[in-house]
Formats: sequence, C-alpha cells, structure tokens
Amino acid sequence: MKVGVFDSGIGGLTVFRALDAALPTHDLLYLGDTARVPYGTRSPKTVVLYAQRVASFLVAQGAEALVIACNTATAHALETLQDAGLKSGIPVFGVIGPGVSAAVAVHQGGGIAVLGTPGTIKGGAYQRALASHLPSAHISGVACPLFVPLAEEGWVDGPVPTLVAERYLSHLRDSVDTAILGCTHYPLLRGVIQSVLPGVHLVDSASATAEVVGSALSGIPSGQGSRRYMVTDHPAQFEASGAMFLGKQPQRCEWVDLPPASPPFDSP
Repeated sequence: MKVGVFDSGIGGLTVFRALDAALPTHDLLYLGDTARVPYGTRSPKTVVLYAQRVASFLVAQGAEALVIACNTATAHALETLQDAGLKSGIPVFGVIGPGVSAAVAVHQGGGIAVLGTPGTIKGGAYQRALASHLPSAHISGVACPLFVPLAEEGWVDGPVPTLVAERYLSHLRDSVDTAILGCTHYPLLRGVIQSVLPGVHLVDSASATAEVVGSALSGIPSGQGSRRYMVTDHPAQFEASGAMFLGKQPQRCEWVDLPPASPPFDSP
C-alpha cells in the first residue's frame, strides 16, 4: 500500500519518521509544499485549496491513503479531504484527533496546555476537541512561534532555546499535568520543553498519529516499503535540513509542480 504524507514544509518529517517505524512494509510518499510554506499565515480557504492540490497530486502518484502531517491543514482541510476520500475509498488522517486522544488518555485531572504556532492556537481546533472530551478541564492554548525557527536551525538544546521555552511556558508550571506538542517541529525541542515543565506529560501528535494510522493500515505481511521525498521548492535545502527531523539523511528529494486539483479533490 502507498501512503501519501504531506506538510507545508519539513516539519511533517517528524510524522513521516514515526510512520516509517509503524509501517515498515508500506510505500511512503512525502510531499513538502515548500513553495507555499508556511500554511499558518494563510486564510482557511487558501489552506483548503493548497491541501486539495497536494492530496490530488499524491493520489495521482498512487497514494491509497493520506496523512495530513500539518496542524494547520488538519484544522482547516481534514473534513474536506475526508469527504473527497470517501468517494474514492481513500482514508484520510490528520494529526489533531490522535493528539487529543493521547492527551485525554494520560490526563490526570489537572490543566491541559496546547503548544502550537499562532495560527494553530488562534484556530482553536485542539482546544475545541479537548473540551468535547473533557468539558470541565482547564485548557490553555500557548503560541510558541520561535520554536519553529529554532528547530529548523538545529538550536534544540542549550541556553537559547531554554530561555525561549522559559519565557513561553514558565507560567504553566504547577497548573497543567499534560501538554500537547501541537506543531510538527516541537518534538525536536522536547527535552528543552520538558526541562521547563518537569513532571508534565508531553504528548507528541506525530507519534500518536502514527499509532492510529499504523493500526488502521496494518496487515501487509512482509517486505520493505519504499520511501520517496518530494517538494515544490528548494530540494537541496530540504535534503540538508531534513535529517534533523527524520533522524537520518533523506534519500534524493525530487522537485515537483502541483497542477490544479482533479476529482474528487477539487470540490469547492
């Protein structure tokens, strides 16, 4: 089975890495829409349009299931892509639902924090989903915009990221027992975040998503699946930075162009 995974950039490689371990016998296709990164600053309508184009392209490449490895695209486009996928038998997974379920499972009655980009926090998808499961829980959404450039620069430990994390998160000490890493970049800063929030359960949406997808798509008996990497701009930059997120040097990355979406992913 071919599984298409996409993000606006390289952060989704943390999800891809978890899927690589969960689905070793499946063929995995990764597409980073780096020509349009970041999605978080775009309007919901534009994010849906971009997601439809990516999904349509991946299906044209043979993908039989899709994973939206992007919090912004999950928040705005998951329902649209799932509805389109139903028409052609293609399951579509996002990162928010699995992350919320994992947080609910480890929650111990205290507050819950969602750490994410400004767009993700402002959109409120995590907060609404958590509130539907835990209506009496105190939920805090905390935007941590500098975590993304720190992760991409490889500044994932030491005094600089620690000071940034302290500034963003110190007010959460003793008020939350669970925090969702609601951005695909944030797992790289897990150690720093944990040092600022000792004793807090940190929920990695990437790992949680891989568990859900792995359970839904398991069943291939043997063999090693292929891995393919594509971007819409700067393949050399993707190859240079991707190892931090993937845990190994990505294989040759291809430049691709995205045509307009075709049925069933072209619905308004």
